[in-house]
Amino acid sequence: MNSSLLMLWGLWDDVYQRCTRLRYIEKGANIFRVVPLRYRGETLVTSDNQKIYNGDLIVKIHIHNYYFATLCKGVKDDLRLALLLRRHIMLSLPKLAAYLETMAERESIKGIVGTTMLHKGVQPLGFSISDVPMNWFFRYKRWYLRLLLRIVHPDGKRRVQTWNHEMPLKRVYMSKEALLGRYGTNQSPTGDLH
Repeated sequence: MNSSLLMLWGLWDDVYQRCTRLRYIEKGANIFRVVPLRYRGETLVTSDNQKIYNGDLIVKIHIHNYYFATLCKGVKDDLRLALLLRRHIMLSLPKLAAYLETMAERESIKGIVGTTMLHKGVQPLGFSISDVPMNWFFRYKRWYLRLLLRIVHPDGKRRVQTWNHEMPLKRVYMSKEALLGRYGTNQSPTGDLH
């Protein structure tokens, strides 16, 4: 991504941040932005057999795409991009756990839930994965994420065309207990990945 496009995206991201309820975990140092809300969808069963029901309070997690784009500037190799993303997710999860522990809604929160096309390799980190219904909202979100990939990735146009059917939109989620157990204050910085 060239510098002028990145600068414009930064301005848009600032406006977007002001217009949404997304909260920074640690601005400029964490890959996640979050918002507490009521989960809407089918019942989710997490890897530790907890259940998240329609209407339960969750922390919706969003990868801060603009921040990640700044980290990726100049990186052209797919493997390096994937490793960079994984590294920053692993570094960000303990801070996400610490943030959740300070939230006023902590006791009512059932887990964390996100929607992404970048779901490969997240299960060893404690996440579960499921399909999303292809309604208008998720169709729009898939289009938007594919547009971001096309912009951020140095070979984005070709990647989007190549991965057209290989990059389904998925829901990734983890129970509050699993998050705090793996990444809470009494755990190692990268959590227990066994």
